[in-house]
This record gives sequence, structure tokens and C-alpha cells, in this order.
Amino acid sequence: MSNKLLSVENLTMKFGGLIAIDNLSFSADESQITSIIGPNGAGKTTVFNCLTGFYKPSEGEMILHKDNDSISLKKYTDFKISHKAKVARTFQNIRLFSSMSVLENLLVAQHNELMIASGYSIYGLLNLKDTKTKKESSEKLNTARHNRPYP
Repeated sequence: MSNKLLSVENLTMKFGGLIAIDNLSFSADESQITSIIGPNGAGKTTVFNCLTGFYKPSEGEMILHKDNDSISLKKYTDFKISHKAKVARTFQNIRLFSSMSVLENLLVAQHNELMIASGYSIYGLLNLKDTKTKKESSEKLNTARHNRPYP
């Protein structure tokens, strides 16, 4: 039997007179794959936007069970959820800059406040978290930039 990782109870999200999510309840267990499926307009993205603080739900509870603690995601907003609960959201966007490397695209894409709050940043990806000097950081970043496989 696996432990409960996330509990969503009676989640409702209203946009004026439009009810995007109506009384949704589910749980996701540790070491299990949980999916939300449905047709376009069913509210799947709205659920994730509520879980990550992008939207504040009209009603219901969202509880993250972590390290023998229960964290109510509803009481936090956007980057505070990322910082406290380590839950973040990415946006599906395939418009990359074709003339730039993967690393350069990542640099452009990172949202500083969210990345810092979550502990993820380009410096973390390059293992520069404990770098002592700016010069050393710049050298490693330049090395990564110049070692890219494509022009």
C-alpha cells in the first residue's frame, strides 16, 4: 500500500457564472501514476492552475502530504507554493529560439522569482549552487555556452 501524496476534496473553480471545475475530489498516491483526462474545455489545466497557485479556487481543499506533514495548498499563492511545498507549473510553449542553444533557451525561459523560490535555476542545473566566486560561475557558464553541439 502506498502513501497518499496529494488529496483534492470538493474543488470548485468559478469564473463569474462559468463553473470550470465542479466539486472535484481525487487523491494521488506515492509511487503511483495518476492522470487527469478529458476533452478540451473539461477543466484539466484549471485543476493544475489551482494546485500551483496560478488560480485561487472558489471552494474546496488541496492538501499535499509531505515529510509526515500536511500542507494546505489553498492558503498559498503562486511562488509561495513553489517555495513551501516545492510544487511548480510549467507552460506548454514550443516556440523556442531556433538560433539559440538549449542552455540559452533555458536562460530566457526561467522565471527568476519562481526559479529561486523552488531552488531550481540555471546555476542549479550547472551545479553552481555552492560556487564561491562570480568569476568561477561566469567561467562555468561560458564553458557550457561554448561547448554546445550546434552553431
